[in-house]
Amino acid sequence: MASSSSSSSPSSPPSAPEIPPPPAYSQAAKLPELTPSFMRAMYPPGLTLIQAQVFFRHGERTPVRSRILLDSHTWPFCRRANFLHAEFMKAVGRFVPRAETMPVPDLSRKGDPRYTRATGTQKCGVEYEPAAWSVRLEPSKLDDGMGGGRARQGGGGGEGSWDPDVCDMGQLSDVGLDSLRRAGAFLRALYVDRLGFLPPTPRQPRDWLYARTTDYSRVIQSTHALLVGLYPGHPPQPPASASAPSTLDGGWPAFNADFLRRFPIHTRMHADETMHGNFGCYNFIRHFIDATATAARRYKWIDDVHRQVVGLRSIGEHARDMLAAPHFGSNYHPIYDELVSLRAHGGALPADVGPDMLESLGAAAHYQWTHHVRRLDGQRLGFGRLVDNVVQTMAQAAALTPAQAADPATRPRIGRQAAGDMLLAPGAVRPPQADEAPRVPKLALYGGHDITVAPMAIILGATGREWLPFASMLTIELFKDAAAHAGLAHDLPRPKTVPAGLDTRGYFVRVRLNDQVLRLPTCEVPAKHHPQAGSDMCTLAAFFEHLAPVVASEAEYKAECGTMPSAEV
Repeated sequence: MASSSSSSSPSSPPSAPEIPPPPAYSQAAKLPELTPSFMRAMYPPGLTLIQAQVFFRHGERTPVRSRILLDSHTWPFCRRANFLHAEFMKAVGRFVPRAETMPVPDLSRKGDPRYTRATGTQKCGVEYEPAAWSVRLEPSKLDDGMGGGRARQGGGGGEGSWDPDVCDMGQLSDVGLDSLRRAGAFLRALYVDRLGFLPPTPRQPRDWLYARTTDYSRVIQSTHALLVGLYPGHPPQPPASASAPSTLDGGWPAFNADFLRRFPIHTRMHADETMHGNFGCYNFIRHFIDATATAARRYKWIDDVHRQVVGLRSIGEHARDMLAAPHFGSNYHPIYDELVSLRAHGGALPADVGPDMLESLGAAAHYQWTHHVRRLDGQRLGFGRLVDNVVQTMAQAAALTPAQAADPATRPRIGRQAAGDMLLAPGAVRPPQADEAPRVPKLALYGGHDITVAPMAIILGATGREWLPFASMLTIELFKDAAAHAGLAHDLPRPKTVPAGLDTRGYFVRVRLNDQVLRLPTCEVPAKHHPQAGSDMCTLAAFFEHLAPVVASEAEYKAECGTMPSAEV
């Protein structure tokens, strides 16, 4: 296909480099194979791809905390990730040299939401992990009751005490960087090389790209890696420096001010973030506070998993202690998280923990974290605002005139779904200026977490019970069919935020989670899907009908969320 305004029928295989193989030991999600049969089925002649919105989970990382392995394992897998993180922190003006002494924690400021016990400093609105580059975490000091490790000064043991290979807890590793770069290469192979949907070089990306990430460094770095794969060699690679001769091998652009100028990346402060779930809503968060294994064990299969895990010689004693205490979200996830992270970096699982047991632990964790999101009220209160972001972005694309669709530079600026965005800009993290706001995008990228992508996938039809793999991608594609199809229903309920006059005729939507197409029950009725493509491809009207109950007004949110009891604040 020559351009996005023509048919999305697949072209001949590209001459560009192929998608690289997965990193060794990778636990990343499977990508579809872009075979001729796949392209014919997914992008048949006559359908034009108008927009793609992609939610992705960060790549492989170290476990958030070491609870099972304790001091028996270190994580020397972050040489490139450490260098790129330092470059990024310098670029946004938040780098702190390792030799600089951090302030002594002031516990009287615990009530300040910007305060972090780990650093004793303020987050200044946006938190990164580590919040300052001089803060390192040691596996032997990871139990401070705050969900993270006790900090040591980067220069406290002398400049030579810091190992540039070693990862922090919860840090994106070099394996994770490679997995997201591969995901970006997949998007390039599909949207640039096969379909010609995106331009071959990233000129004026604000006209057609919207990239947003949570404020966690592992997600910010994953977004960088995905963009490196999507547009390799941009910006041009500078010569390797003597101080870091190997960190940028393979054409990795530094994550510096030049990169941020080329690719605008947005984030949000916690109060405005919609990709974590609405944990400021009491009637949503109360289902995750003090989760207990006892409650989950009411299901026979989880009780089976529980009994087998606590009976293991290798980790059973530690697992029993962990499962006996209440946790936020899930009791089983910390065990699964540590073991799957170990496996993703080439570590051997304990001899009595096989792949099936690991999968069952992930399934138990998935149940605890997502069972409430399978209910309508959980979807509405927890993720309705994020769903509305998607709906607004799609509605704006469907409202474009033919001239605007053909020329991205003439498109209107993105709408209120970008409210609260902060730009990762050279020298600062700040609100974007008026002329920096992106236009209605052809490609929207949302960098998030397992608890971002999995609930969104459930809302859009996923029924699996496995824990979502690293680097998972949930893709929502909007198509235009020039042919008229009789008998399709268009006068259907829609979210209140969608303009009543928006004409949805001729528009269709398909959702894919990794290598599987998702099917929405709403779209199974013949009048609500494409007559040739089948129920895998909803009419836009039916897609909006499916999401209408999930999107609430601000007044409805406040009324339905209730008031957070003072004991829970």
